[in-house]
Amino acid sequence: MSTGQGRTERGEQPIVAVINPISGGGAAHKQWPAVAAALAERGYTDITEIESQSSAHATEVAAAAAARGAITVAVGGDGHIRDVAEGVLHTPGARLGIAAAGRGNDLARHLRLPEDPVEIAAVIANGVYRMVDVLDVEVPDGSSHVAIGNLYVGLDSVATELINDLRWMGPLAYRVAPVLTALRWKPMKVRLRIDGEVRDELAHFVVVANSGDYGHGLRMVPTASVDSGRLEVLIVHGHVHSLQLAPLMKEAKVGAHVGREYVEIVSASHVELIGDADLPVHTDGDYLSAPPVSVSIRPGVLPILVAR
Repeated sequence: MSTGQGRTERGEQPIVAVINPISGGGAAHKQWPAVAAALAERGYTDITEIESQSSAHATEVAAAAAARGAITVAVGGDGHIRDVAEGVLHTPGARLGIAAAGRGNDLARHLRLPEDPVEIAAVIANGVYRMVDVLDVEVPDGSSHVAIGNLYVGLDSVATELINDLRWMGPLAYRVAPVLTALRWKPMKVRLRIDGEVRDELAHFVVVANSGDYGHGLRMVPTASVDSGRLEVLIVHGHVHSLQLAPLMKEAKVGAHVGREYVEIVSASHVELIGDADLPVHTDGDYLSAPPVSVSIRPGVLPILVAR
């Protein structure tokens, strides 16, 4: 793990909290006041709260906060953290804090960040900086996007579409949606170009991982780490019926599923994914694009405050 020592107390530095009002069914608005109060007790007097209106707005205000030298704190879920991080990346030397308040909070889990507001404040005030890799993703319209955790396509991305439709269910949606999706799912045909090697696959899903953690606590790609400097590509091959994947999802809680004969992991630096144009490609829990997509790794460019 690559870390950089921060100042032991940052009370003179402004803090800008970028809050996603819909994350976790409103959890961000419930959590942040307690974090802010704990920061005030530590001597912080310049704390600003901005409610994001969209992904683009979150990136815009995060970039502005970073440019004025603030500790920019993403208050929300994995997708919101990605949007705020993209803004922070515009300013060299800027720092990102995280107050996870989504449904899955898988990036925070991967980074071993606390859930308790007082402990979150302690990390912001007295943590160290972990230099995290990011994924650069190019999509068919020629634009480039950032992802922090993972990119995935197939049964998982289709299930995520349903998860987002079932927000009212909270974390339970992460267990219900994959089962409902699997009942009518058929394996996809996908072409992968992994570091130049072309592979035509029949697969249930493909994950291009930075963190490897998603799905509300699943260690889906256990070989992945956000500061490894490498992509980890997980392929769940399609020669088994989708309903036979239920044990895999259970085993994925501890990463034990990688021992199954239809699961493969390949390490890479660049991946191109070409598939059915009707398939949704997702990053960090949100829809990104239809295929094709091109993914590369940018090592150690995002400083995130973590516990000592």
